[in-house]
Parts: sequence; structure tokens; C-alpha cells
Amino acid sequence: MVLCESINKQEFKLISDYITEISGVVIPPEKRYLIETRLYKLVLDYGVESFSEFYNQVISRNDPVIIQKIIDSIMVNETFWFRDALLWKFFEMEMLPGFVDALLSGRKSKIRIWSAATSTGQEAYSIAMCIDNYLKRNNITRVDLSSFDILATDISSRVLDIAKTARYDRISISRGLSEHYKANYFNINGAAWDLDRRVADAVKFRHFNLQSCYKGFGKFDAVFCRYVLIYFSDIFKADVVTRMNDILVNGGAFFIGHYVLYNMLKEIFDVHNYGNLTYYTKKTVDKDGD
Repeated sequence: MVLCESINKQEFKLISDYITEISGVVIPPEKRYLIETRLYKLVLDYGVESFSEFYNQVISRNDPVIIQKIIDSIMVNETFWFRDALLWKFFEMEMLPGFVDALLSGRKSKIRIWSAATSTGQEAYSIAMCIDNYLKRNNITRVDLSSFDILATDISSRVLDIAKTARYDRISISRGLSEHYKANYFNINGAAWDLDRRVADAVKFRHFNLQSCYKGFGKFDAVFCRYVLIYFSDIFKADVVTRMNDILVNGGAFFIGHYVLYNMLKEIFDVHNYGNLTYYTKKTVDKDGD
């Protein structure tokens, strides 16, 4: 079967609005081709002859399986290891000493970090490796990876399945990973590279839509929500930013990508610069528990 015609403007509007509804992602009209190319096979597999027929079937059936397939098809999953070197320098040199001190002094029993929109896991595993490397390099033995609770979430079940394996191909492993980390944390397994199981097990993965309720997660000391907000509407960006603030401890760090959301952040976050890195911390308003 072949589709009778390419996606038209009306079909694009229906499907793009639906994608925004289920994921928060906004696809502008000039990127109409994204829906056509990424959903084409899915539409064929569904046994219909047009995008409008596909849309009507999806709406009427409300099938979670097909909804997840739409999400998996449309999401942008661009990621690599230790993305933006300055952020990781700041994390290691400025944040980790404070975290370790809080753990050693008993002010904290756990340090909790969330990698939101983690894709295939490189960011979350970079966090775990960075922590472990810092502890080893500084001969810190009274704190280990088990003292850090690292949560990694994504809306796409497809990329989470890849992340959970902690196994990467040659191209993926080459994107941002230094020889030091490759040699110390990965083992060659045929054509793949396997992350050291001890480090991989330090990250807990969970399927999660950023439109859902965050309250069940508890509080975090740091949240990485990088290069995903850019795909959302301004209204949804503001909603996510506000709810991220709610689940951070006082003074907790919030990392976004290289785009400016100052007007959304300035009321509830303090803005800081570390060289060319801009990061945010939750304003202290009252005392948080551990």
C-alpha cells in the first residue's frame, strides 16, 4: 500500500496539534516534512491511505501503543557524552565538592540528581562517571556512587530501551567521550562498547512525560533539563520551569541548554555565570528537608 497523497496543511494542523497535546512538542509549519517523513511508515503499517484517516483512527481508538509509537517516531534524540565541556568542569570543580561535604558532614544522606529528557542515556551516564571519577581522583572513600540517587527520564520508550542496555556502537561512543573515560569505564564487546556495570547500575531509568505530575519524584539537588525546552511552546516552557523549581531543594541547581529563558526564570531562580556557562539556582525562601 502507498499513501494517496502527501500530508496537506489541514492534516498537518490536526496531527501537529495532537503531537503537542500528547508530548508538549511544537512542530512549526515550515517543518511539515518532519511529520510526513517520520510518520510515513507508521501510517502505512496502520493500514490507512491518508494522514487524515490515520489521525481519525488514532483519535477514535486512543490506543496507548500507537500513541507511544507516534512519540517515539517524532522525538528528536540528539545527544552525546559530556555535552558542553564547561558545564562538566563546573559540575566537577564547583558542585561535587559541596555535595561530598554535605554527605560527609551528615547534612545529606543522599544527593539526588535528575536527568530529564535523557534520550539514550549519555547525559545520565556522564553524570555517574563524572561523580565516580571525581571520588577516585580525590581519594574519597567514605562516599561512593551509592550516595548519589541519579534518575533519568524520557518520553520515548524506544530510547530508554537503548539507554538501559548501557551498550553503545562505535559512532555513539565517539561522540564526546574522552579516551580517559572510554578506557576506564567501557569494555569492548564485539562491535559494541559496554559501560561498566557498577556505573550503569547507579542510574535509574523511568518513562516519563514532562506534562505529567512531578510530585512523586521528591526533591532534587540538581536537575539537568537541557536542549528539550526549545521544542516546547512558551506556555509549556513556563509550566515546566515552574514545576522544576518546585521539585528542587533551596539552592538546587537547574541546567538548561544554550538558549535564553531569562524572563521565565528570573522570578524564581537566581542566575549565575561560570565563564560562558549560565546556570540557575532555586531561590531560598524557607528551609527544605534532606
